[in-house]
Amino acid sequence: MTIQLHPSFSRCAIWVVAAILVLAVIVYFWQGYGEGDWWTRDYIFSMFIPVAIGPVAVWLMFVPSQLEFSESHIGIKFRFRPLYALSWSDLKYYGAGQSVFMIQFAGCGTFQIFPQAYSRGDWLLLRNFLLSTFPEKKASGYIGNQMFKWPRPKA
Repeated sequence: MTIQLHPSFSRCAIWVVAAILVLAVIVYFWQGYGEGDWWTRDYIFSMFIPVAIGPVAVWLMFVPSQLEFSESHIGIKFRFRPLYALSWSDLKYYGAGQSVFMIQFAGCGTFQIFPQAYSRGDWLLLRNFLLSTFPEKKASGYIGNQMFKWPRPKA
């Protein structure tokens, strides 16, 4: 049985805009109270640029247009890239990255996926499948887009 995950642009946009606004408010007060350098009205209006571009950039770069999996394979297709139909036997590592979920396969590199674009129920299907089927492939860390697993200390 193949399970398809369905992303939502509005869910993606809400998360990205919220992150930008939270960061902007923190920096606004940090600079204002800490350094006495309050933002001008024009500078505040310039924040509409990342608010407009950010969600579209995240959607195009980190949200697959097609994401489906079964017990034997996974299919991942990002916009402007080919479809990758991969066997789970080629899975090297998976795990959380910096605001993305990373999944690495032998021979084709690492895919970075923005999980907030999916409903919680949809995303848990993939995450729970990986945790229950491939617990030994869960990465301990990453450098750039290369994931790794720390060797377990011998008891």
